[in-house]
Formats: sequence, C-alpha cells, structure tokens
Amino acid sequence: MQDKSTWYGSPILAVGHVVFWCVYLVFEHSAHLIYGDNHWSGSLLSSMFMMLATGALAVCYIYLQRKPRKLGFAGLLLFGLALFTLWNGLNAVLHGQITTEQLMAGGWLVWYSGGAYRFLLLLSWIGLFISGYIYLQKQTQKRQLQTAQHLAREAQLQLLMAQLNPHFLFNVLNSLDVAILEGNNEAAHQMVVKLSQFLRITLEHKFAGKIALQQELELIQRFVDIERQRSTQLLLVNYHVNADAASAYVPPLILQPLIENAIKFSRTLGGSDAQINITAGVSAQQLNISITNLYNTADKAAVAGTSSGLENVTHRLNLLYGEGARLLTEDQAGRFTVSITLPLEVAL
Repeated sequence: MQDKSTWYGSPILAVGHVVFWCVYLVFEHSAHLIYGDNHWSGSLLSSMFMMLATGALAVCYIYLQRKPRKLGFAGLLLFGLALFTLWNGLNAVLHGQITTEQLMAGGWLVWYSGGAYRFLLLLSWIGLFISGYIYLQKQTQKRQLQTAQHLAREAQLQLLMAQLNPHFLFNVLNSLDVAILEGNNEAAHQMVVKLSQFLRITLEHKFAGKIALQQELELIQRFVDIERQRSTQLLLVNYHVNADAASAYVPPLILQPLIENAIKFSRTLGGSDAQINITAGVSAQQLNISITNLYNTADKAAVAGTSSGLENVTHRLNLLYGEGARLLTEDQAGRFTVSITLPLEVAL
C-alpha cells in the first residue's frame, strides 16, 4: 500500500507521465504533417493508448516490487514486450500504413516493422519513471528517517526535562516540610505561592520550542525567589545581559540546573551568603552565557550530586545543536564559571 500511495499520491510523477505522452503526441503529429499526412486522430489515439498502458505498466512495476526479484523482472519484461508489440501494430493501423486484416494475417515481422524509435521511446519512459520513482522513494525514506530522529530527540529531551522537575520539587517540598515543622507558617505560605507561580509559567511554555533569554531569566528569577524562601542565607544574583542577547532564543529552563548548582556551591563552599553573576552577550553570531559563583576546590567533597546538572544541560545542548553548541567550566581564583555558547537565534 505504501508503494501504491507513493505513485498515486505524487503529483510530480503523475504530471510528468502526462506531459511525456503529450510531448510525444505533438512530435508524432508534427512528423506526419511534414511528410504530408494528417493523421491527427491516429496520433491522438496512439498517445492516449500509451498514456493509459504505461500507467498500467507503472502499477505493475510497483506491485512486482513486493515479489521475488527474478519473478518481478521477468513479469515486467513480458508486460513491456507485450505493450510494445500491441502499440507498434496499433500505431501502424491508426496511421493507415496497414489494415487490421493484414496485421493479423502477417507474421511477427509485421508487428515489429518500423518500431525501432518506438522501442527506444518506451525504454526512455521506463528509465525516467523508474528513476523518478526511486528518487521519490529515497526522499520519502529520508523524511521518515528525519522524523524518526526528531521524535527520538524529542523523547530524550522530554526525559531530561522530566528529570528536572521531580528533583527541584523534591528539594522544595523538603524545605516546605521543614518550615511547617518549625512553625514558620509565613515562610511555608510564601514558598507555596512562589512555587505555584513558577510551575504556572513552566506549564504555559509546555517545554516546547525555544524562548527568549529574557523569558528564561524571568523563570530563573522565580526559581531564585523560591530558593530565597528555602534559606535564611543571603542570595544575591547579578544580571549583566546585553539587549541583543536578551532577545536571543534559548531552550527553556536550560539555565535552571546551572543556577541550582551555583546556589548550592555558593552557600556550602563560599560562606554563609551566596552571590551569583549571570552574564550574556552576542559575538560572531553566537550567544554567550556565563554563570559565576564562589567555589572552593578543597571543600568540593562537601557537595554531592552536582555533576548531574552539568550532564543534563550538556546532553540537551548536544541533542538540540550537535557540535554547534558547547559547555565549558572553569575554576579560577575561588570562582567557578560555567560558560554556554549557542548559535544566535532571533525573531525575524
């Protein structure tokens, strides 16, 4: 059914098929006019016959694709030979070169007489049709492969995003539980309010497509507000974002795992307070984003599980951009920096 739908559903093959035999009609009739014969009806009927007959030959070819190769080739050859024989004899009768009685009474040479160019014409049609059919089949297979790869990437991305929310919600619910047990009702209330705001925004985006960096930073700010409610420690986030970078597109929540890591490292390794710098700019048709926080290599073992955030982001970038994006880390002078470089994408 797939092969047949490819043939009947292809306007290129259908139009090409009709045009081929219309061109034959024009040249056939013109040739007869040059020699002083006006057999337009014969040329028309001959062309119509071949248009229908080669259409049947095409369907036969498609059907035989599902049969054993040798059987299919032999069947197609016999069909084409019978078609040529009938066409050549019919053409001679239609153009008054021979009568029907003479054709039926004559031998095989009569049926094939003067048919060399028609044989080459039929071979040309077969070659063009098969070439076009195979090309369209390969294009269809290519599109199907691309669709399958796209769906696979989307499934992987959804899996990565599914890992994000449960981890984040687990931490927030733990903090909410602590606030309730300690009787800090106001902190618990504010945490629930900010969490609902954050989740409402993420649901509106539905994790589909990409969003402007400015929207991503607004999401990050909601996340930061929740983190502020979870702890009495000071959390300061400084934004240094150029206007052209703010309008560039990024995958939604691509920065959230990095900010979460930065907050955890800053609070645990950098002292009682946390200070994070987010910088974004554009250069050479690339969007550059960096996140910097306090860091102490000697106390790295005090924080566990932070590598999963980097792996998650790296995997997402690879799926979305391949080699067009990269994530680099740097530990220098007591500060840890994560840098992301993406192809620049802006609204047209």
